[in-house]
Amino acid sequence: MKVRSGFVVKGYRLEEMVGSGGFSTVYKATSVTLNPPFGNVIAVKVLHPRRIEKEQIKRFKNEAHIAMSLEHENIVKVYDFVEYEGNFFIFMELLDIDLNKMIKTKKEVFTFEKIIEILKKSALGLSYLHKKGIIHKDFNPSNILLSYSLKKVKITDFGLARKKRFIFWKNPPSSGGTRGYIAPEVYQGRIDKRVDIYSFGKSMENIFSQLNFPITNEISHIIEVSTKEDPKERFQDMDEIIYLLNRIENGKRV
Repeated sequence: MKVRSGFVVKGYRLEEMVGSGGFSTVYKATSVTLNPPFGNVIAVKVLHPRRIEKEQIKRFKNEAHIAMSLEHENIVKVYDFVEYEGNFFIFMELLDIDLNKMIKTKKEVFTFEKIIEILKKSALGLSYLHKKGIIHKDFNPSNILLSYSLKKVKITDFGLARKKRFIFWKNPPSSGGTRGYIAPEVYQGRIDKRVDIYSFGKSMENIFSQLNFPITNEISHIIEVSTKEDPKERFQDMDEIIYLLNRIENGKRV
């Protein structure tokens, strides 16, 4: 059966589409039962029908199962994985907008201080993942979700995530993330948490560029070290970046 707005699955009716990518579509969904298991309004991610093949189903399940094991205030909560009438769904927490879209449509709400706070919360989320042995592999501003108030900041999209501290592929996949944010070693099949550190630095650079905020010496230092071509020359842990962001937040020189 074709999935579209109005489709009902496990007590939730799909409403308007709130996001779409190469592999899936995300809908806002509302409960049609008196006692909804995950709240009255959630997000439901649907695997595209043309992607319903063995490898993509495996990847979609992997995304759900990794995300369902996580519990952190800066990680989007994933509630359930559902297979229904030949389709595959991930039930998850609904937020208002992603950071990239917010910058493009509501640039005026951001201040330097608020962006540092958003970056720090994102860094805390990545640090939590790494301590769990999980590499995100696709960190970028579109995968940082926000509430319109900017109080909630949560990392999403675990479609490429891997639950290993180090991965080596003899034949690396052609797609290892989002163009412009992929660490060079990914193309050689070498993956560890430093690929996320590289992506964080590139995201930081992109955010400051889009907002036309001045890149101070302190910000420049974080970007420069995070995005070194040789992973050995980068920060080796997200906690190093969190420490520096805390210093910037407190008005201290890095």
